[in-house]
Amino acid sequence: MKHSPRSGFKVSANMPMDMYERPNILKQKNAFPPNFIHSLDSSHMMLTSLHCERQGITFVSVHDCFWTHANSVPELNRMCREQFVALHSQPILEQLSEFMRHTYSFKDSDFINDGSVEDLSKRQLNRTLKQLPQKGDFDLRNVLDSVYFFS
Repeated sequence: MKHSPRSGFKVSANMPMDMYERPNILKQKNAFPPNFIHSLDSSHMMLTSLHCERQGITFVSVHDCFWTHANSVPELNRMCREQFVALHSQPILEQLSEFMRHTYSFKDSDFINDGSVEDLSKRQLNRTLKQLPQKGDFDLRNVLDSVYFFS
């Protein structure tokens, strides 16, 4: 470890990134969507495991693979589908959008109103944070009867 004069904390000498190097913004932007989806997948897994526990069904998982005893596969199949529908029936994108707006939007007092690039960029960010993708017409309850949801 060596002492960093800029920050006052110790940094490992074998750090893969120079501590003064700026983060790669494109990589950070590209990492958000798959990590968010992964968090939804793990939430689905946790909800399914909790419902299995309540029913006394053995549940084991690694990443997106769920296992149980052969005699309880039909129950796991049903619970997995029900929890998927329950989770994705929530206003997830709306809540994410609200969180992002609350956390990252600029207030009216943050604008100089001088037509500068900075002002325009702030306004563009606020517009972007308000946008939600249009929902399709798929009936999520169809998952409950889908042949290939879980195998």
